[in-house]
Amino acid sequence: MSTGRDEDAPECDLGELDAITRSIEELDAIRRRVINVVGHALRTPVTTIAGMANALGATDDEATRAMLVDGLARNSQRVELLLDDLLLAAGVSTALPAGDAASSSVCDTFAASWSALGGPGDLSVLGPDLSVLARCGAFERIAHVVLDNALKYGHGPIRVSNETTSSGVRIEVESVGDALSDDELEHAFELFYRGEHAVMTAPGLGIGLAVARQLARAEGGEVGLVRRNDAIVATVELPA
Repeated sequence: MSTGRDEDAPECDLGELDAITRSIEELDAIRRRVINVVGHALRTPVTTIAGMANALGATDDEATRAMLVDGLARNSQRVELLLDDLLLAAGVSTALPAGDAASSSVCDTFAASWSALGGPGDLSVLGPDLSVLARCGAFERIAHVVLDNALKYGHGPIRVSNETTSSGVRIEVESVGDALSDDELEHAFELFYRGEHAVMTAPGLGIGLAVARQLARAEGGEVGLVRRNDAIVATVELPA
């Protein structure tokens, strides 16, 4: 009499079942985290755009219309930048900057990013005035990310230096901050990952470092993060 069971079928080990269950739960947690983070990040600018569009259609005042048009443009650019960053961080190559690589001054690029971020005083880059080779927008975005992280999570002065290497230029952005754990350093470049120090210090999406690394690698370089005594050092390597 048949029992309905395939006698030749391998039995599934309980340990394997537990591992499969944990994997499914982890994937579900990642899915919910992505939806939550992206949803919250898009809600504000999209709601603002919808409100401004409605107001624009209801007003005849030219000054008000000009103000609303400017606000619509700024918030649209905000959404566009966020979506580009998400695609870049996820490794979608079509979101990478296009065109030919061009030379950019390390000192000038970091000074401009520092000013745009509202950093205190003037930013000096220690070392010679070197230049890197990258496509338009890539190096500027990398500089913005590493300086923004240093301002958000560091304490006290930020030290930027550059030097030549056998493969190009190495830039270091050093800031004194709370000691990161080995786990935080290991996962710092994962999409949507935010360690305990980051969560407790400032709001964010957890995509900046992932974006910077993808941009650098597309240019033949790299972005890293290391501990050095009581400081956190972001390293940027790019062709000269």
